[in-house]
Amino acid sequence: MERARCSRCEELWRKIALLVALASAAVTVALALLAPAPAWAADYQCDQVDLTAQVETDGTVTVTDQRIFDFPADEAKSETLTWLYEGFPEDSSITIRHVRMAALDSDDNVTGEWVNLEPTTFLLSWRGGGRPDSDGWSYDQFQSKLYAFVRNLPDRAVFEVSYVVAHGVTAYDDAADFQWLYAPRDYTVPMHRVRATVVLPMPADATVEPGENVRAWGHGPADGAVDVARDGSVRFFVPEVSPTSFAEARVLFPVEWLTNLSDEDKLKNQGSLQYYWTTRYEEGWVDRDSHQKLLRYGLALGALGLSLAVVVAALAVYARWGRERPPAFTDDYSCDVPAPDLPPAVLGRLWRWNHESPDDVVATVLDMVRRGALRLRMDNNGRPEALEIPQQGSISDEALDGATLALLNTLSEDAESISLRELSAAAHERPLDLLHAVQEWQRKLTDLVQPHHFFDSRSRVAQRWLLVAAGLLALVALGALILVGWQVALMVLAAAAATGVLANYTMRRTPAGNEIAAHAKALRNWMRDGGWQAQCEEMTDAERAELVVYGYLFGVLKFLKEEPGTKAGQLLRLAPSLTHGFDDALRAAHHRAEVS
Repeated sequence: MERARCSRCEELWRKIALLVALASAAVTVALALLAPAPAWAADYQCDQVDLTAQVETDGTVTVTDQRIFDFPADEAKSETLTWLYEGFPEDSSITIRHVRMAALDSDDNVTGEWVNLEPTTFLLSWRGGGRPDSDGWSYDQFQSKLYAFVRNLPDRAVFEVSYVVAHGVTAYDDAADFQWLYAPRDYTVPMHRVRATVVLPMPADATVEPGENVRAWGHGPADGAVDVARDGSVRFFVPEVSPTSFAEARVLFPVEWLTNLSDEDKLKNQGSLQYYWTTRYEEGWVDRDSHQKLLRYGLALGALGLSLAVVVAALAVYARWGRERPPAFTDDYSCDVPAPDLPPAVLGRLWRWNHESPDDVVATVLDMVRRGALRLRMDNNGRPEALEIPQQGSISDEALDGATLALLNTLSEDAESISLRELSAAAHERPLDLLHAVQEWQRKLTDLVQPHHFFDSRSRVAQRWLLVAAGLLALVALGALILVGWQVALMVLAAAAATGVLANYTMRRTPAGNEIAAHAKALRNWMRDGGWQAQCEEMTDAERAELVVYGYLFGVLKFLKEEPGTKAGQLLRLAPSLTHGFDDALRAAHHRAEVS
């Protein structure tokens, strides 16, 4: 009963490890989807942006947009550049006046003449990457997007766009409100050194009182700056606006400065006082933003501190329990069986840190053929053809013989023999029976492994706690991705992965298990490094046949010399055929079980 409980615990912890892996994979996928990615389609750079918005007395805004681009020098420079003009009032309209370009030297001086691009009617196909036959520009008014199609670009060029926004300013009873999204989100490339200037229609006898009659706010990157000058201009500056960010300006100034405002625009928002309510809104926005920043910083520091603490604890646990004890046997080579009293499948579990594998089934069949519990029938060419299966009960249930016989009977439908070429037939007809038989066989093997106590119980407990910690860090990474940002989430996920790796290597063998493993490694080295070829003639056929089973478990059969007509030679031929057939049967059974 105790062994069965241990088996269930092992299965539970394997599921926990799987959940940790799935959680880490989910966070990784989320990071890949949500983290900002570079614009692979654009290989140019936007080095500088200078924008000037002249507010006219009738509420119209005339904008001059100049951008400096660097294009790759080693390619045929043909690009489709885009500008996105959105964020103006709903009743506004945009008219493009001109689009022109000029080449620049290394000091950003214009070389040659300005080249005016000709307008052309917009076609919907250009949204997906099409372009006209000649250079020019076109405006998609439904998406507020300007396209410039240019071939034979210089290495460095300045593009200037001039456009007019009708009804670009909203008038209220006490103030005029100009909102300008001068760097929209989702631009093709990052924009560097972005300067935007709003020139107000200040009357000659008026004065600017910053913070009183002229108030300005900037939204976007935290390192942006706003300056209200007494000459009636408001300047905004942002060092860089990434494709996932934006930059917006908002300016309030006396509505009396709009001396030519139409009666319709005057009456549209009559009864609204903007200075008071907008100031309260913007101050509340700043306070909320500051609070959210402090909260994000606190969460980021907490997540990173927790990650660091978990990794340090994992390193300490690994240093205490993760290192193997040095065995008494230190030889590099040995041709002796590691533990003659252990079934090969039990040694296979020790070799693989108690992980289940179909190789243990194949190794047991090979060992039964070697001992004569199963008979191997060869074809006329000396190749393994079929296994002759004795009747149930004709062999003892000692070790794994009875469970292996039951498994083979499932594959053969209780026939007297089973062809190695038809092992997968039973998987197609009775997949659940085969999977149940394999599960019972592995459970029987687990019952045989448990009493030997090959693995340190304290290191097992430490490994489980580290797996739980790795899982919790993966969940913290998911929370950080939502609440803080992808950079912090990536660092926490890295800590979770490091903890998971340390957990994988924390479990260690007991001194007895490590001693057997040392002998197994020495035998593996002897087979791999030429000991079989040098000494096989000195051994009997029975001794060589016994070592073939272990050579299969250690994955070194290709280094063993095949001797026709001997038991060892038969096993060397049987092993690959049996492995291929049994793997095909398991794959077919799993597939059929899923389909059904």
